[in-house]
Amino acid sequence: MGPRCRYHQRGPGGFTLVEVMFAVTVLAFSVAALTQAVVSGQSQTYEALHASRAVALAEAMIDEILSKPYNDPEGDLLAGPDAGEGSRDLFDNADDYNGLAEAAGAVQDQSGVAYPELYQEFSRTVMATYTTANVPDLGGNFDGLGVSVVVQDQSGRTWTINRFIPEPAS
Repeated sequence: MGPRCRYHQRGPGGFTLVEVMFAVTVLAFSVAALTQAVVSGQSQTYEALHASRAVALAEAMIDEILSKPYNDPEGDLLAGPDAGEGSRDLFDNADDYNGLAEAAGAVQDQSGVAYPELYQEFSRTVMATYTTANVPDLGGNFDGLGVSVVVQDQSGRTWTINRFIPEPAS
């Protein structure tokens, strides 16, 4: 007699269809949750970057305005550009910026160079008015120029930066 074949039964080998379906379902929900977290994180990052660009545009305009003298060389005390100062490169003091408006797609730096495309979805406006401000840390009221730069995106969201420029002592 030759060798006998023996078959050993070992319990079930592998997974059942129900177990596989359960594992696939758990995996699908896990991937969906992870994808949602990544998309949400990317959206928040984009919004923060968008707001940073808007604030940078407002701060750049404030810096440009602060680089100009307070007093008008012609002695005019009305806020806004004087006759003959029809463009930013001709502005000779801080109050000349009152009423300046740049539409989306036409935002430029101080030299007249357009900002990169990422900044062109914003518009900017400037308001400059002579006012009196109470500055408690300095002990009272001071005359000066209140400047407000408003940056707006195409969806209507706005960012505003305000500065008070005190009148220089005579």
